Amino acid sequence: MIVLGLIGLSFLVFIHEFGHFIVAKWNGVRVKAFSIGFGPKILKFTKGETTYCISAIPFGGYVAMAGENPEGEKEGEQTDDLDERGFANKSVWARMAIAFAGPFVNIVFAFFLLMGLYMWGVEEPISDDLIVGFTVPGEPAAIAGVLPGDTIVAVDGEPTKGWDDFRERIGVSLGANVKFTIHRETGSVELNVVPQELVIPAQDSNSSPTPMGIGDVGVYPRHRVIIREDPMPGSNALAAGMKMNDTILEVNGHKISRYDEVSKTVNASAGDTVHFKLLRGADTLTKVMVAKWNEEYKRYMVGIQLGYVMFSETHIVSRGPVEAFQKSCATSWKLTTSVFRYFNRLFKGQVKVDAFSGPVTIVAAMGNVWMAGLEKFLMFLALISINLGVMNLLPLAVTDGGLIMFLFIEKFRGKPLSQKHQAIIQRIAMAFFLSFFIFVTFLDLSKIGLFLR
Repeated sequence: MIVLGLIGLSFLVFIHEFGHFIVAKWNGVRVKAFSIGFGPKILKFTKGETTYCISAIPFGGYVAMAGENPEGEKEGEQTDDLDERGFANKSVWARMAIAFAGPFVNIVFAFFLLMGLYMWGVEEPISDDLIVGFTVPGEPAAIAGVLPGDTIVAVDGEPTKGWDDFRERIGVSLGANVKFTIHRETGSVELNVVPQELVIPAQDSNSSPTPMGIGDVGVYPRHRVIIREDPMPGSNALAAGMKMNDTILEVNGHKISRYDEVSKTVNASAGDTVHFKLLRGADTLTKVMVAKWNEEYKRYMVGIQLGYVMFSETHIVSRGPVEAFQKSCATSWKLTTSVFRYFNRLFKGQVKVDAFSGPVTIVAAMGNVWMAGLEKFLMFLALISINLGVMNLLPLAVTDGGLIMFLFIEKFRGKPLSQKHQAIIQRIAMAFFLSFFIFVTFLDLSKIGLFLR
């Protein structure tokens, strides 16, 4: 999984650096090195004036150009004052184009990747309305009065657009008062729900719960509760004819939406007869058995292991070139602006810093998604590519956007900031980002187990 994630991230770094590389070449800049990754070089070869290499630390890469950092030129090399092909001797607009090219390629790549996916066909909700499968007792949705079977049609007055969009909107609304518009059999109602922080429970006594820094309300789509494996040998469930993949519809007349409802109802039978209503293929079956006391778990059991399968509420949608282009534009814009929406909610306290993800989590998540299917992986690749492009365009001194900012200053001043002043700004920014990177890496390491389960 980690290897797959590294391959995906390295590819995005490659196309980013290739953007810088190709535009630098077009502008006649002498490129000394093109590297994927930092640190010791694992593989390298030289062609012409450029050394191409893959380095040991895969989180990033660089294009080293002559005259890019005149004060750092090695003794014996031409200085930027003498090297006509040095980066510093090119026009402001040429240097801006080189700096802009990396992020631009990331964004354009994501756009055309999305367009290709929309033409090929992607899985999308059959309906934008959200049919509630169950709510978690004691969590915000249940407290506010959201019920299984309710249909959520709007959030804060905006129509719903499927579960993924719903989770994103709730995720960035931690502690805010969110209004749900709900349709149910008795009519329409509006409920105010306050998302609380999503916390992943500890898996064992040696681990701690993992705070995720985003909002959650404890509402889930419709699922089927199934028998995950064949019943235990010698169990009453096996004797009664239960099988793997049977769907449990009812237990003792109680409709089932969560598997803990099965456990509670069976345990409550206290050894009396338990009636199961099952769905097997197109057939509805009734199975009757007596629960046995299990000394290890201190409760009555029938010998089955349970799991969830989502109801199929999606279908594959393929689009023509024009519609795919329009959909790609809309998705690219949404992903591009999501960074700014996220930071806006962060400053409002509706997202916590625990939600930050660094390269470790990105690699793990990318590998995880790749294993879940090619379509999901490519969609995630487009998301990361756009975020990589946008983040690099922010004017943050050590990013491509920071270099563009310095070049704009040079254009309007008629001369660049002194190397001394630029170096001071960059060192301060580097110290900040190094500290931030270490902080995010610690957050990553606390979450990495979630992707390795």
